[in-house]
Amino acid sequence: MSTPDLRAQRPLPAEAQFPSSFRLVLVTGEPLFREGLQSACREARSLLLVETANLSDAIALAKSRLTDMVVIEATTLQQAIEMAKAVVPTCAANIPIVAVTESASTHEVKSALAAGLRGCVLKRVEVSELLRILASIGQGSIYQPPEFAAGPLRMRLNGGARDQSRLCRLTPRERQILGCVARALTNRQVARELQLSEKTVKHYMTVIMEKLQVRNRIEAVLKAKPLIDT
Repeated sequence: MSTPDLRAQRPLPAEAQFPSSFRLVLVTGEPLFREGLQSACREARSLLLVETANLSDAIALAKSRLTDMVVIEATTLQQAIEMAKAVVPTCAANIPIVAVTESASTHEVKSALAAGLRGCVLKRVEVSELLRILASIGQGSIYQPPEFAAGPLRMRLNGGARDQSRLCRLTPRERQILGCVARALTNRQVARELQLSEKTVKHYMTVIMEKLQVRNRIEAVLKAKPLIDT
């Protein structure tokens, strides 16, 4: 069982820092992974790792809002999805659930996002990258392994005439913003890249979701993928 590579520890980029006393609940039965994340959290200092291998404890903590994120470690993504399904209904909307697994398939990544997970991370990432990903998810982004990014998005598109009509309503700037969101950038990162205010980016995202008639950022990206690719 692999663990984060602690030899490659690097400071997190400023845009991917955790808030002070950010609480992670870890569900794992793998001592080596727990120890690796423990060490990483001590290095980050702002992170508090709430260790539990018990899914019911994680559910109770999430329900009581005593955690800011739930991280589920499993051998396969499908195993993590099954555990996450028990946690999702009890989590407040702003408590993300992230799976960290040895392996994943395109279908599993698609299923994970549909089940409400906010991130699917493969264990081969370095510890600095793992923390950067978790911090980005904590700021509101959605993460999937880069090699799977295109596949699941294409699979979710229905190509209907009604959807195509909605896509055509997007302005060039709205398409540009969705392109940034598809790269898992947060509103703050999008604002910095496009030299806009974060409030303006949030307004654009509200308008985009209304135009596409979707509920969240990931659905907007899925539906607008043909325009983002052009």
